[in-house]
Amino acid sequence: MAQIEDSESPVIIHRQADSAGVAGELQTFLARVYDDVEVVDVTLYYRQSAVANFQQIPMRPLLDSLGEYMIAIETSDSEYPGLQYYIEAVDAAGNVTNRGFSYAPIVLPLEKSAEPAAPADTATAPVIAQAPEASSQGSRGFSSQGLLIGLGALVLLGALAGSGGGGDSGGEPGPEPTPGNITLTIISDSP
Repeated sequence: MAQIEDSESPVIIHRQADSAGVAGELQTFLARVYDDVEVVDVTLYYRQSAVANFQQIPMRPLLDSLGEYMIAIETSDSEYPGLQYYIEAVDAAGNVTNRGFSYAPIVLPLEKSAEPAAPADTATAPVIAQAPEASSQGSRGFSSQGLLIGLGALVLLGALAGSGGGGDSGGEPGPEPTPGNITLTIISDSP
């Protein structure tokens, strides 16, 4: 009986991602590969930039699938703005097929991961400078917590005094307060 020669190369069906990936997360690559005789190897070649060398990693067949191969690779934030890659399949006779090429790779854009959003109430809160930590000056040192409590009390008293209060102090009326402006003077003999 004559052996049939395998002259057909494997077929690779791979659909590029519709949207960008996120740098620092796993990127999953999926391909359907079939051959008229037998597929022996499916490899993903990838790199971060046009000047880097391609790294290779074998793609694994999915269990209970008809020729589907998958691999997930870790990326880092340094791989922004994207990955370049191509997929190569080899059959039992050594026939090779590529989806993409080393000289014309497929590009998977990667977006920077979203920075954690600031809590909503900090966007409108005033910025308060940190006071120096208590020093070895004993009771003359100031703690950040004590200074912040004192600042809060002074601001509250200033706001109440600026609103008119409605009472008669028995003395001459002071200058007309300017709405929305509070002057705060802190006297400290520590650096």
